[in-house]
Amino acid sequence: MRRVAMRALAVAAMTAGAMTAAGAAAAQPRFDIDDLLSAPQPEQLVAAAKAPTIAWVANERGVRNLWTARAPDFAPRKLSGYDEDDGQLLTGLQLSRDGRWLAYVRGGSADAAGNNSNPDWNPDGREQAVWVVASDGSGKPQRIAAGRSAMFAPDGDAVLVQGRGLGCYALPGAAAPAWCKEALLKTRGANSAAEFSPDGKSLAFVSNRGDHAFIGLLELERRAVRWLGADFNNDASPAFSPDGRRLAFLRTDANRAGESFDLTKANPFEIWVADVDTGLAKKVFRSSDSAGGYAQFNGADPLMWSRDGRLIFASEQSGWLHWYALSPEGGAPRPLSRGECEAETVALAEDGAFVFSGNCAQIDHRQVFSVDAQGKAQTLLTAKDEIAVEPLPLAGGQWIALRHADALRPTAIAVMPRAGGEPRRIFPAQLPERFPLAQLVRPKTITLTAADGIVSHATVFEPPASFKGQRPALVYVHGGPIRQMLPGWHYSGYYYSDYASNQWLASRGYVVLALNYRDGTGYGQKFRLADKQGPRGASEYQDVLAAQAWLAARGDVDARRIGIYGGSYGGFLTATALARNSDLFAAGVDRHGVHDWRESAKGGDNSGLWGLKPDELELAFQSSPVSRIDGWRSPVLIVHGDDDRAVKFSQGIDLVERLRERKLPVQTLVIPDEDHLFLRHATWLQVHRTTEAFFRRQLKPED
Repeated sequence: MRRVAMRALAVAAMTAGAMTAAGAAAAQPRFDIDDLLSAPQPEQLVAAAKAPTIAWVANERGVRNLWTARAPDFAPRKLSGYDEDDGQLLTGLQLSRDGRWLAYVRGGSADAAGNNSNPDWNPDGREQAVWVVASDGSGKPQRIAAGRSAMFAPDGDAVLVQGRGLGCYALPGAAAPAWCKEALLKTRGANSAAEFSPDGKSLAFVSNRGDHAFIGLLELERRAVRWLGADFNNDASPAFSPDGRRLAFLRTDANRAGESFDLTKANPFEIWVADVDTGLAKKVFRSSDSAGGYAQFNGADPLMWSRDGRLIFASEQSGWLHWYALSPEGGAPRPLSRGECEAETVALAEDGAFVFSGNCAQIDHRQVFSVDAQGKAQTLLTAKDEIAVEPLPLAGGQWIALRHADALRPTAIAVMPRAGGEPRRIFPAQLPERFPLAQLVRPKTITLTAADGIVSHATVFEPPASFKGQRPALVYVHGGPIRQMLPGWHYSGYYYSDYASNQWLASRGYVVLALNYRDGTGYGQKFRLADKQGPRGASEYQDVLAAQAWLAARGDVDARRIGIYGGSYGGFLTATALARNSDLFAAGVDRHGVHDWRESAKGGDNSGLWGLKPDELELAFQSSPVSRIDGWRSPVLIVHGDDDRAVKFSQGIDLVERLRERKLPVQTLVIPDEDHLFLRHATWLQVHRTTEAFFRRQLKPED
């Protein structure tokens, strides 16, 4: 029996005492969603380049703080003292090379009117600024300047801040180098710092000009800018060679007038290498037309130059997201990660080894793998049936830090030997007493076949055996759509919260099916680029129908009491289900969904990433929930925050007005100044509890 299962049974035994297992289950009090979300959620794990030091953010019921630990004992140390559930994000973490300083950004970005994210309604407003704090806990965080990202100078005495422009500031108690100025770079374009040269004398940056972008080089002492290989293209992701003499970058086509990004198409790319002295650049690699893709930019730098002289990059040329090594002189790339699986977060070790997290041992989970410097052997380092992500090889070569979870235990910061083994969970060291570990269920993984033959995946949460008779059921549909739900605590904060919701709803008597419909990630490019998706036909709705049919066929499910819920793209599919098939779906909860793809095509938020052309707008309307509004009969709860930057609040306004005009049963939950991701713990509790109460009234799980 697996260790985690034994631990869960041990907790149950301590709770029940001498009672039988069945009696213990019946005697356990119901837990609340707040109990499930009581554990600190660690995220944004980072490591220092030259010291075995790590840092992360812990979100404890909405209160976000900074933590650090250092080898060999890895004792967690709290570095900040924030004490409010204020929705102010801590992002952009960067450790200085020597690990002495931690830089971070506090606060959300500004909207078009210049208002920063303020979900707790602070009457003085909020700002987004860069802060630094000593990693040894010797001082309090200190504000550096307003900005949205930070990067340490190589000598560690200064920090670059990206705001409207690019500025440089001395660290507390340090003398900044002579070139460090608050107005460091003010050339035309949206300029963002990318990478210092190995000798620290130059700064590579990207200058985005809207429909094209250049790679620039700022010589710091001379205060001179040069352009490398400038052409009619979009250039990005510069990476210096170890000796600093060359600079590699990615090149894609410029944006033609009237065209916009389309995430349903592959985006071929080239790799170019420029001579730093002359600025001359040459192409060393071009992908196939189907090799690029939206999914390749998945948190990691899509192009890296390893210390042993190889270019490391991501591609879907095999039909799956994998990483490859290429000589800077050109030639055929060699695969690093392999298999009918996808490699997500990646890192390079000092000795040239390549470490990544992916689903190559079990497609519905996440594991950590290591590939030797020659790219010959792919070694599994963590166990199956777990969620292991974001591996970081630490300086010194002995340890890997990662984030770790499974079906029962929520996400924790963990460390493990470079050779592999059982991860040691260091934060949180133990779960809160109120966390209902022994009452959680292990979701089952299944596959579904839609009417058109497409096979999708799902996880199923079943209620406790104490619930008898036919049960109500729910289909949960994720957002994105480039996401993959997992049979364990998710590494994304939004889906971590929804995993808790699915566990909670199962404990209340529902059979819950979390659907990984076509268009999602994790199952290859063909699955992700499914034909006729979204505004071009809503083909993924066939997977929703397959999920409903699977639930309806279960002997323990009452087919008359099947509901559906989800957020963002999941909100779109929820509204689609209620508009097209109120005969199959008795009720639904639609969180910040897209309801009219014609409005999305106008741009202004993330729902406009389908590159729709004027001659596709009628099809987009027919693919929208509002086109079938006259068939809508089922009750719905519509949830939206009005500071949503991903899906316009107007999408909710339009649907609610249409439903009210037809006197259809619609309940609403509007959260003023809340973001698409629900930044406050109080908001998540309100959304989850309102959702549960809505389904309890409509589907009656106690019957």
